[in-house]
Amino acid sequence: MKRIASLFALVPALTFAACSESGPPPADNSDITETAEPIATDEVAELPTIDAGLAIGATAPVNVKFQTGDGEKTLATVLEDGPAIFVFTRSVEWCPFCQTQLKGINAIVSDLKERGYNLYGVSYDSVESQDRFSKNQMLEYTMLSDEGSAAIDAFDIRDPQYTEGKAVGVPYASVIVVDKDGKITAKSISGDFKKRPTNDQLLAIVDAI
Repeated sequence: MKRIASLFALVPALTFAACSESGPPPADNSDITETAEPIATDEVAELPTIDAGLAIGATAPVNVKFQTGDGEKTLATVLEDGPAIFVFTRSVEWCPFCQTQLKGINAIVSDLKERGYNLYGVSYDSVESQDRFSKNQMLEYTMLSDEGSAAIDAFDIRDPQYTEGKAVGVPYASVIVVDKDGKITAKSISGDFKKRPTNDQLLAIVDAI
């Protein structure tokens, strides 16, 4: 396996324009004000990859459980279908950066399958919220619900800046690749929720394994 831990720190990432709120969501349970659709710009910046989460080569938490429209599944069960790329994102409901990312990666589902990988989106939203978003956007990959953030915590990617309010329990915007045996083979953890890997970068990380 080629060493790729620093791959994303070396390639440019698409920077999304800020929407109505650039800071943390409000501390109460009112509606999040991040509602404007982010706009892709020509501005390019280095992707802020940070040292967080389980290390490459570590065993993923295969016993952690997700909720899906088909019922409860462990990570081990998910991996029975083959190596997987997990895109951990904050919310399908109130985070437009996440919505844009989740819609965008729909375009490379077939490319990843040709490479032998299944794609999954993960957020702390309910199955119902994820299912609604998935159907509206005609996603061709599966969303996994991590209500309670058990998987987020097991991968050690909870964003610690949120200590109260609706955003408690969200992960860093993260991409984690796990092989069928449960070993983490690649990852990219963003320190800035407004900056996510491009589709080309996602394909590059797989091609470099």
